[in-house]
Amino acid sequence: MVNRLRRASALAVGVALLAGLPAGPARGESAEQARAAARAATTRVESLQPAVDRALRDYEQTLGRLASGVGRSISADQAADAAAAAAGEARGRAGDRVRALYMTGGSSALYASVLDSASAGEALRRVVYVQRLVGVGAAALHEADTATGRARLRAARVEARLAAETVTAAEVQQRYETLVGTLAAATAEVTVLSERARNLEEVQTLLARIAALDAAVAATGEDRVATARAGVAPASFRALYVAAARTCDGLPWSVLAAIGQVESGHGANPGVSYAGAQGPMQFMPATWAAYAVDGDGDGDTDIQEPADSVFTAARYLCANGAGRSDAALARAIWHYNHAEWYVQLVLKLAGQYAGRDGA
Repeated sequence: MVNRLRRASALAVGVALLAGLPAGPARGESAEQARAAARAATTRVESLQPAVDRALRDYEQTLGRLASGVGRSISADQAADAAAAAAGEARGRAGDRVRALYMTGGSSALYASVLDSASAGEALRRVVYVQRLVGVGAAALHEADTATGRARLRAARVEARLAAETVTAAEVQQRYETLVGTLAAATAEVTVLSERARNLEEVQTLLARIAALDAAVAATGEDRVATARAGVAPASFRALYVAAARTCDGLPWSVLAAIGQVESGHGANPGVSYAGAQGPMQFMPATWAAYAVDGDGDGDTDIQEPADSVFTAARYLCANGAGRSDAALARAIWHYNHAEWYVQLVLKLAGQYAGRDGA
């Protein structure tokens, strides 16, 4: 989502300011005409209210899911690893048992003793006995291997589902722009009114309602950021964040981790966003072309390659002042995504990542 100018917020502010400016003289407009225009504008704004409510609800829910740290879960992988370890232990025990029989001359001696059997019936009994000894644990081993396969399949399904459900900053920004655009449309209905009409009580009530909605949007962002929590960065991504941060003096690795979480869930959802951003750190192609870094040293810069993407993010943040001061860091994050909620969310999550690891 890097380097994409956010115009919706500026549009809303500009339209709101226009609402406070005096309109040109309404030639021959009577008080009744002004009141009729005000009533018409009120009706149009009220017709937009359901869309505003829906957009606010979508924005609130999406931002809440992003801030909650929903993303890649390690529990399913841990269960699969535990099942694999159990299967390995069962296989080891089976091998130990066979080796012990051979060490003591058990199985070979017992098989040889079959030839010394006094009767065919005795020989059969000895064969069955040896087979039982050698085959002890085979059923348990098969069961353990089956459990491992099931656990791995379950982990793959969980990861696929979570990748599809991972909320990204691009989704939140899309909801935000829809909301702000709807509010701007409501405000625009007022700006075309004459000064006489805007001074009427019903229009002032409309402006107050729109101002309250603007305040609700800001409060929603603050509330969701206040409850934000950092997720769990996969070890491979954490190593990249730490290594990339070292290329920019003063840039905390935790900031890269926070951006990685909100942009793609640490690579869980690196697809092309509605705005055209791509990869684990969500770069616009033009920005990628200007700042791309070969993070994995393979001679190529691939926007979808985690190492390239993370190292490029470090370079981009550094170029915009990250590492110089706290204020400069906030501005650098703002350059990454022109939204105040984004800056505050990244800083909140970064603090949690740093505090969790004592770094």
